[in-house]
Amino acid sequence: MEDCAQMSMDQVEERLRSLIEDWGLSPFGKNIAFMWLSKAAIDETDQLSRLRQWTVMQLNKRQRPANVSPWQFGCPNLLPGLRSQPVWLEDMYDTFPWIRKLETAFPVIRDEMLQLKHSTANFQPYRAPSWAGVKQAADGVGSISHDAGDWNVFYLHLHDVDYAQNRALCPMTTSILESIDQHYEHAFFSALAPQTHITKHHGPTNKKLRCHLPLVVPSEDSCRLRVGDEIVHVREGECFVFDDSFEHEAWNDHPTKSRIVLVVDVWHPSLSGPETKFFKFLRKARLKMERKHAEGDQDGFYQILKDAQHLQANPDAIWT
Repeated sequence: MEDCAQMSMDQVEERLRSLIEDWGLSPFGKNIAFMWLSKAAIDETDQLSRLRQWTVMQLNKRQRPANVSPWQFGCPNLLPGLRSQPVWLEDMYDTFPWIRKLETAFPVIRDEMLQLKHSTANFQPYRAPSWAGVKQAADGVGSISHDAGDWNVFYLHLHDVDYAQNRALCPMTTSILESIDQHYEHAFFSALAPQTHITKHHGPTNKKLRCHLPLVVPSEDSCRLRVGDEIVHVREGECFVFDDSFEHEAWNDHPTKSRIVLVVDVWHPSLSGPETKFFKFLRKARLKMERKHAEGDQDGFYQILKDAQHLQANPDAIWT
């Protein structure tokens, strides 16, 4: 296929509009996206350099940027020009100053999470579409991503689904999340039952990073996360940030007690403000269209989320 560098401006514009057409946006969304990408094409400053590189990569039908880690090859959406490392620990507090607030609030967040045991709203089994999990769930709702034990979640934010009722039960946690400038609007409590293994997998993109605040950890030697070729041992009240575009997996090897963490996704700090604004717009526009087109798809992400909300999580898999 002809590289866009050898094409005329009219040919580039035609291919750009064809690219945007594939995103499934509304007519208004298509026009906004075209304006953004056209601006990136002529802006020679660093503010839009990653968006510009990504656009060229998309136009040239390249699957991923050059020089990415082999551990990221399974991630479907990789943006060029971002700082890339499996785990962010060395300068974590300088890069993510809000983490100090999160760790300071650890007792309050932990208490709100523990109070859910007595609430009518509770954790739900983690489920995914059939193509994204390890095997089909026994109850027929989606697939599971663990090959041992049990995995349950309590969503606070996820893909513009309405979890206001859940957030109302955790007002302090919600307030702290809303104070994070780069919040990706994806946050949840994650409970691994005793002797649970979440199998190796990749996140959907490197445009975001993932922060864990461990709330309940039975013992340091029983709970760990592998990200790429690095191992993180989990400690209560101590955050860590990792890039979930790298292959990763998690364990709770404790024989009798669960591990519970708060998971918070944030936009990658290498993105400029304008780039984050564009990708926020694109993400929300695509989620809106995907949700509209997903109606009636029993193996679709949104239908599975809806069905899983009505499933009863095993209390012993959470509150042991």
